[in-house]
Amino acid sequence: LVLAFLGIIFGREFIRTREIQQDIDLLQNRADELAARNLQIMELSTAFQTESFIEREARLKLGLKRAGEEVVVIQSGNQAINQPNTFQDPKLVLAEQELAAVDNPTKWWYYFFEQHKYEKLTQDEK
Repeated sequence: LVLAFLGIIFGREFIRTREIQQDIDLLQNRADELAARNLQIMELSTAFQTESFIEREARLKLGLKRAGEEVVVIQSGNQAINQPNTFQDPKLVLAEQELAAVDNPTKWWYYFFEQHKYEKLTQDEK
């Protein structure tokens, strides 16, 4: 009877110890995965902070042009359109595109809460 009782106690502790070890292994694997992901993020962060990356993004997305440089846009195939050699501020181009694609509920919002934007929209539509 005592042996059965001790067997049950040791059996429970053995099972409990095994479950805890499995949890530890699982958490260790997760920690390793997170450390690897953290390393990848740090490498990307370092790459994004390089001068060449910043300049490339400024040129592509913001239209950066240094003194003495000329910008040439080459369009492929049938998309070539004769455009005058004038360049606009990218922020103004984006603002005009946003105003052109305003849906009706947004126009009502502008009408009631942002009157200056509504007036700009109505001027552009005329």
